[in-house]
Amino acid sequence: MLSVYYDYQIMLAQKFGGISRYIYEISSRLPGFGVDVNMNCIRNHNYYFSGRMGISDFPANKFLRLSELATFHYVNKAARFFDLRRGNYDIFHPTYYYASRPSHGKLIVTVHDMTHEKYSGIYPVNERVIRAKKRIVHQADRIIAVSENTKRDILSYYSDVDPAKISVIYHGASMSSRESLPSPLEHDYVLYVGGREMYKNFPRFTEAMKEVMTRHKNIHVLCAGGGSFTRGEASSFGEFSARFHQAGLSDEGLAGAYQNALCFVFPSEYEGFGIPILEAFACDCPVVCSRSSSLPEVAGESAVYFDPLDSRDMAGAVLKVIEDEALRERLRSSGRERLKLFGWDKAARETLECYKLTLKGE
Repeated sequence: MLSVYYDYQIMLAQKFGGISRYIYEISSRLPGFGVDVNMNCIRNHNYYFSGRMGISDFPANKFLRLSELATFHYVNKAARFFDLRRGNYDIFHPTYYYASRPSHGKLIVTVHDMTHEKYSGIYPVNERVIRAKKRIVHQADRIIAVSENTKRDILSYYSDVDPAKISVIYHGASMSSRESLPSPLEHDYVLYVGGREMYKNFPRFTEAMKEVMTRHKNIHVLCAGGGSFTRGEASSFGEFSARFHQAGLSDEGLAGAYQNALCFVFPSEYEGFGIPILEAFACDCPVVCSRSSSLPEVAGESAVYFDPLDSRDMAGAVLKVIEDEALRERLRSSGRERLKLFGWDKAARETLECYKLTLKGE
């Protein structure tokens, strides 16, 4: 039986998030394909892994100080060292970039994007992540890229990496909307999902939506996740401040938000994949998104696109969709078909095939 070891990193680094969702969805499916999955995280901090796979959790709702996270990082790192030395694992698949080749077995790493390299100098931890990623990419027996765009980006920054060493495996959607769910707002609204930092392009989205709301007095904006609005964000809303809303939502609440939105807008300048696009497709929500990075690769012809650096073009794309019910219905139908190309079961099978090829030395 093929044996795989996943480490603790993302379970301490993320309470929610795309990388931890990816690791959970893949690792929880592999046992069904006859894979022996081994994970060890002393005091899990992640929502998806809570109470699962025998991993112990922090007490519910406990706020972790940085000193506590640092302590458990150190303890888990030591435990990983002894696990990998004692264990007879065929594959070591670290959940983030701070790891090294084990003394035996193969090393496989997933590269989710090249954000830190592209925005070098902006992130305070940029150089540390960049160094760790570069090191493990060059040590790895095989690299999984989450999109063809990410594969191209890897090769543009690491020109000495053999392209044959990179397998492209798409994500799936963890969300579905088979039944009617309540709307989180009593108004017609446009939906924004996730973080709002830097390359997520939220300021231009704000400007675009102010233009949309000037034309449509009944339209509101719902920002799901990403934390409360900062003082700077709130001040940028100006006279429209009462029509911008932020909410932290459960998976079911987020599905309801997608399902009842006029459209979902993804204004990001750069994404390694773009899971929210698949979530919107799964919930019959029309998609309006940037013509940038991996997003056209994921959305195909099932979205209306705009230039992410042009807020007026963004506003025009949103207006085109919210003012045309027939277009929205075509986008819903097309999105349902597009979604059939993706899936976590498919991703898990392809990951297993990647493991087997690596063990064969191919």
